[in-house]
Amino acid sequence: MKTDLMEMRVAVVTHDPNTNRPVLILKNEEAGKILPIWIGPYEAYSIMMAIEGVEAPRPMTHDLLRNVLGELDVGVSRVVVNDLADNTFHARIVLESHDGTWEIDSRPSDAIALALRTDSPIYVAREIIEASGADAEPDPEIQDQLDRMLENLSPEDFDFEKPS
Repeated sequence: MKTDLMEMRVAVVTHDPNTNRPVLILKNEEAGKILPIWIGPYEAYSIMMAIEGVEAPRPMTHDLLRNVLGELDVGVSRVVVNDLADNTFHARIVLESHDGTWEIDSRPSDAIALALRTDSPIYVAREIIEASGADAEPDPEIQDQLDRMLENLSPEDFDFEKPS
């Protein structure tokens, strides 16, 4: 496990206006860093449900995984976005129980959806932040536009169709 990690939180899930794909924005308030991760519509919907505290009538995949882990007395200690290869982010879910610790390979969107459901911290390796360009000093005009966009977002701004 990389030791140089930055704790992040989910700032928002929105649409990229250029690709019309959902983008998850992770943010560290203290350091003023953001990390955009493009994700699929189903993952975006699942993450938004967790953020809003909405429970599905029947367990969705991330709810099911949380429930199975709970029944097995295994906790999610943290998730870590730990690699960027060929413009694709990779993550690890760190699980703990009385029997030991395991690191499970995951897509960041699935790891984050699970972290939100288990109140587990989300970390990103600093080298990933640097490699993605999120560590660069932002253009003040672009940063101002992003800040205004994030401040003014509401749930009605999302036009996702619910998966059936």
